[in-house]
Amino acid sequence: MTGGRIGGSAVVFFNSQVFLYLFLPAVLLGYYVVPTLTFMRGLVRRTFLNGFLFAASIFFYAWGEKNNVLILLASLAVNYSLAFAIARDQARDQAGRSWLVAAVAFNLGLLIYYKYTGFLAANASAVWQVAGGTPFTVAAPHLPIGISFFTFQAMSYVIDVYRREVPAQRNFLLFGLYVFLFPHLIAGPIVRYRDIHDQLADRPARLDQFAEGVRRLVFGLAKKLLLADTFARTADAAFALPPGELAASGAWLGVACYSLQIYFDFSGYSDMAIGLGKMFGFDFLENFRYPYASASVTEFWRRWHISLSSWFRDYLYIPLGGNRTGPVRTYLNLLIVFVLCGLWHGANWTFLAWGVYHGLFLIAERLGLGTALDRVWRPLRHVYTLAAVMVGWVFFRADSFAQAAGFLQALAGLTSGIEAAEQFWTGQLAVALAIGLPACLPVVPWLTARKEAWEQRAGSRWAAVGELVASPAVLACVAVLMVGSAAKLAGNTYTAFIYFRF
Repeated sequence: MTGGRIGGSAVVFFNSQVFLYLFLPAVLLGYYVVPTLTFMRGLVRRTFLNGFLFAASIFFYAWGEKNNVLILLASLAVNYSLAFAIARDQARDQAGRSWLVAAVAFNLGLLIYYKYTGFLAANASAVWQVAGGTPFTVAAPHLPIGISFFTFQAMSYVIDVYRREVPAQRNFLLFGLYVFLFPHLIAGPIVRYRDIHDQLADRPARLDQFAEGVRRLVFGLAKKLLLADTFARTADAAFALPPGELAASGAWLGVACYSLQIYFDFSGYSDMAIGLGKMFGFDFLENFRYPYASASVTEFWRRWHISLSSWFRDYLYIPLGGNRTGPVRTYLNLLIVFVLCGLWHGANWTFLAWGVYHGLFLIAERLGLGTALDRVWRPLRHVYTLAAVMVGWVFFRADSFAQAAGFLQALAGLTSGIEAAEQFWTGQLAVALAIGLPACLPVVPWLTARKEAWEQRAGSRWAAVGELVASPAVLACVAVLMVGSAAKLAGNTYTAFIYFRF
């Protein structure tokens, strides 16, 4: 039994029974029990742990991708070799730069070939046909799952080696573990080598870290199964209708549900990846910080998919000159970054439009809109940001410009048809909204801060009482979410994480 299928590949989803009940327990047993039973110590133990986790990660990817695992292995070998060459020739800047260019060209070439061949060929055929030529087709190669993530991860590594921010990893096993590590391999977050360099060599097992990993795993699983999949049913139904058959209320409910779906889907995956990493001793950086609590589109991008937005900032925006080369060049740099950010998400003009849309908002906020917003009542700034982001999601979700244009007309009330309550509203959706809407906001950090402030005022004795109350409450919440998720899993329904296709 496999987790599901994407593009013809059998994929072991994090939200599948085979992963949660077979693969993960087997890997945990092998990782923690075998070294204990065999009395491994020191270097032998560390080598076994890394080798075992590397082999498990290869198995995880090969289960779904079969022969395409060779592509990832080839990428691994090439980037390892080129980073080593860069480090060797650092004293001769020109030679090191040549190796860097070769590494970036290799990674971008790999990404362009597998992800954009069909898109480029279709557009070239359309242009050729306009010029009077005969249309042609080029078969798009099978898209290896996670290629956008592991190519960006590899590029960040070789660039950091060139910048002398990290040393080249001489141990091929450790470098392979960095790239292949299954929690972040196929849908991120994009992990920087410098953030886990020390953890690759040695990761002391800590019970508190493992427990926190389990908690994050369960919360992420619940986000996906109990919230994202519920919102997906309404969003899919709304976007499946001809836009002319949607009333404004139905369209707004549909795009609101998609906004919640993509947040809980991807932040849920990120939570699971972070949790799984902790269970094996790794600490990945956070990928989301309540983006729907933002008061501007600029702030939204500081909170949404942080590993990607920071990658574009550090490896594209700043090298282009950032905001150091005058306002016009700054605006152009922003637009370039968001055009490429849109295309990174998919080989479709709608993704490019989504990127341009967000880029124009960031430019507008730099031109003075941001200063004007600072003088507006904060709740209204939240409304502005949510409206801007939700409209943008229409381009992200639509299959074509025609569908996007029709849906925008429905949002503007220019069509008539199905109202929200007529077809989309269900009891399950009402419950999901009641839970999901506050879960999008930093309620938990706020409560945690209030609890810590109370403990400081109350003294150590009452602080201990507070911990006695809070800990069982968290444990009970985790247990309830685990039972609810397990019940959902029992239905044998598998839905892919949205970002698997990127």
